Amino acid sequence: MIRFSKIYLLLIIACLGLNVKISTAQIHVIPQPLHLTTQKGNFVLNSKAVIGVDKESAVIGKYLQGYLAQYYKLQLTLKVYTQIPPSTAIRLISSNLKGADGAYALSVTAGKITISGKGGGIFYGVQSLIQLLPSVAAKPLLIPVCAISDEPRFQWRGLSIDVCRHFFTVDEVKKYIDVMAHYKLNVLHWHLTDDEGWRIQIDKYPKLTEVGSRIAYYAKEGKFRKLDNLVDGGNDGFYTKAEIRDVIKYAQDRFVTILPEIEMPGHSEAAIFAYPELGCKDSTGAKHRVRMLDPSEYTFKFMEDVLTEVIALFPNQYVHIGGDEAEMADWLKSPTAVALMRKEGLKNEKEIQSYFIKRIEKFLISKNKKLVGWDEILQGGLAESATVMSWQGEAGGIEAARMHHHVVMTPLPYMYFDAPQANEQLEPIGWNPPVTWQMVYNYEPQSSQLTPAEAAYILGAQGNIWTEKIPNAVHLQYMVFPRALAVAELAWSSKEDKNIDRFEYKMKQQYPYFKLWNLNARLPDIVGIDHITTNADRFKQTLQYPLSGAQIRYSLNGKMPDSTAKAVAFPVNIDVTLKDSLQLKTYTSWNLNTQHILQSATIKHIKIKPREVGIAELKPGLGYKIFKAKENNYAKLEAVTPVSVTVITTAVPMIIPVSTDDVTLVKFSGLIKIDTEGDYELTSGFEVSPTLYLDNELLIAGEKNTYVEPQKALLHLKKGFYEFSGYYTANEANSKQTLFALKDTNGKLLDPPVYLFHL
Repeated sequence: MIRFSKIYLLLIIACLGLNVKISTAQIHVIPQPLHLTTQKGNFVLNSKAVIGVDKESAVIGKYLQGYLAQYYKLQLTLKVYTQIPPSTAIRLISSNLKGADGAYALSVTAGKITISGKGGGIFYGVQSLIQLLPSVAAKPLLIPVCAISDEPRFQWRGLSIDVCRHFFTVDEVKKYIDVMAHYKLNVLHWHLTDDEGWRIQIDKYPKLTEVGSRIAYYAKEGKFRKLDNLVDGGNDGFYTKAEIRDVIKYAQDRFVTILPEIEMPGHSEAAIFAYPELGCKDSTGAKHRVRMLDPSEYTFKFMEDVLTEVIALFPNQYVHIGGDEAEMADWLKSPTAVALMRKEGLKNEKEIQSYFIKRIEKFLISKNKKLVGWDEILQGGLAESATVMSWQGEAGGIEAARMHHHVVMTPLPYMYFDAPQANEQLEPIGWNPPVTWQMVYNYEPQSSQLTPAEAAYILGAQGNIWTEKIPNAVHLQYMVFPRALAVAELAWSSKEDKNIDRFEYKMKQQYPYFKLWNLNARLPDIVGIDHITTNADRFKQTLQYPLSGAQIRYSLNGKMPDSTAKAVAFPVNIDVTLKDSLQLKTYTSWNLNTQHILQSATIKHIKIKPREVGIAELKPGLGYKIFKAKENNYAKLEAVTPVSVTVITTAVPMIIPVSTDDVTLVKFSGLIKIDTEGDYELTSGFEVSPTLYLDNELLIAGEKNTYVEPQKALLHLKKGFYEFSGYYTANEANSKQTLFALKDTNGKLLDPPVYLFHL
């Protein structure tokens, strides 16, 4: 990929007439631009400004004009020029910038704003400009002087929407697209068919919508199975072709490509309910739920007819055909499938799946379209030109990339937004363990297991949302945002420039925009509500919050506050006697709407003391034992011979698992030497925590996600030696993470070789 050169950036700055002085703290553009400089001063935007465009950028100029009118009540004039005059206040200039598709340059001076790029590049520059605007319609509107040159890392920056389990209206889908566009996400994966509903009009088969779009109704009438997998029994609806064309045009104007998904051969219960002859037959005569398409010529003709109408609607070069969670064993009871196996020499049900997918692929190729499927389409043999969407972890994507097939990485758990965003006991019901925005942001689409040549087949990344437990658009927004912003940055910004602390700051600056757009993004957590182990006699903490106007209700008695409790403004100072343990529980709200978030932490009181140690017996470092096992059972390790016994003097041991088939367990023990009495903080940098003890007191509980259940020990330590031990399961991820960190009262990180010893 061609990057913007430093020389090119300096030319932009020279055009601004500025002396270079980097100061970007006030800029909070997401995703992080490739190059960004700022200077003192502002451009003042008022109603006298003219938006100058050329023929190619006119639609983007109209978009910007509409945005400023809607959210800032600014009625700007839009003028189309053959060559935009240099004096024009806002210039959107079509030009062939070097770099990836979507590259743009944005310059803001005290006198004018210039955005240049090609096609989508100008639009992306406008989105960066939107994030430079004040989040409230104050007068005058001040835009900070800056220069940005930028381009995307990946061309596939996706987000899905499942309208089958719960249906969402055209306006709700459009709003989803609006927010995607603000953060330069450019692929909307529209999940249009599934067991619980068929949502797209197909003229040749009207019962698909007459019957298949009304599954919730038929379930309530007792004519369809009970929809107990849906939080409220689901809802009904479908999109006419006119509505779909409207949404496609709306997305195109925002440089979002829509990927339609028509599920097959599984997840087809709604289609089968409408047209029973599609369903997989059972030669045993058993009655059961039928979700699988029979691999008959009738089925193939039916699906080809459906895809013909889908292709006529969607200009995207790709069509997603599902392929996941197919109950292939049903085919072994189908006379049609068994006959197909004999005819085609297929050995098993997986090869039937491969045959099915390849038949559909051949048809799509004949229509100049490319097939996308979930990673199960690898089973039985991958279709020749298929693009794989890797969801069951990364393994399928890695396998496909090694076969030189294009891949979109969208793996569990990181890219599944139907999971709770925090402690699942305190969040709305969801699938799977919690996935925090930090977990999303830390994900890297190009696995280290791939060679550079293989990694080039990774098209990008995508966040997915399945709506069984999401009954309305407000809840959908809560689950998707702000996690989608992390997808936007990891898929757009340079890998080398990822910075989670910077992103967290910028993400929290987006909430006034969310309020402006009336977007129900989940509120950020109060930072510092951690599970704490301490030997202090008092618990002191100040609770801060990044959003002005937020309020907190809290308790220290273990009872979770609700809306009836007394609310106070931030900051909140807590200073209480600590004799045993206490439970801190919080209820945080903001002035966006009625949304609130809950948090909980245990503050545990312990007693510790140094031990007597003969100085002559001391040896540097921690004793460190590595074991190979079949399960995570640390209690049995005393009877097992370790694979390796060593000494470590670093907090990042870099232990790689002993084999792919076994569990690698680690136990360590030794002493921490304290030279100066004072207050210390002990933490772990593992995403999944190790178990850590000091003086045989549990400080950090193991197997906890540090973003969901943050833990730390705050200890007053006298001069001396303290027994330190622990254990954990080693894996590739934590081999690059910090096992433990010790800081003094000034926050200074202490050097492990100075304080680690063993006997």
